[in-house]
Amino acid sequence: MSEETQDRFFAFQRGDEHAFRAYYEKYYHALCLWVLRMIKNETFMHDMVQEAFISLWKARETIESELHLKMFLYQAVRHRCLNYLKNKQIEDRCKREYLALQEEAYFEQIVLEEEVYRLVIQEIQALPEEQRKVIELHLGGKNNIEIAQLLCISVNTVKTHKARARKTLKNKLGDLLIVTMLLGL
Repeated sequence: MSEETQDRFFAFQRGDEHAFRAYYEKYYHALCLWVLRMIKNETFMHDMVQEAFISLWKARETIESELHLKMFLYQAVRHRCLNYLKNKQIEDRCKREYLALQEEAYFEQIVLEEEVYRLVIQEIQALPEEQRKVIELHLGGKNNIEIAQLLCISVNTVKTHKARARKTLKNKLGDLLIVTMLLGL
């Protein structure tokens, strides 16, 4: 090691900021490129290298040589990159698991809705013909007057058919009463 290099290293060990700056300028760019190759994320690259130099400054009295200094910097950056990659893997895994749970919950909800719908339609189809027609028209968005006109019956008869259909569906569907209420029956 040349005398100038040795003087700079000892000055660095004693806390000379100019000597530290010389090492910073010497290794900063190379460390950035190395980080970029490891993590392929320019946003974190500068932070990781800066943190490595902060650690170097704090440990300057324990650094034994310029080679040790260089190895310290690369090792510090390497550890930061590995921690970043490990955290990124955990984050990615959590995101995948969350999306899978969302998809699974959504799928279960759709299956449940379809099953309830199938059961309600099955029971509606089993109603006596006049009650079934009134309920189907009601579900189609028709009001009592429109249903009465379409079926050529009185509004009171429509109300009677709806009431009987509601009672039959309530008895048949039991716990699905809430669903029939949501359907407006």
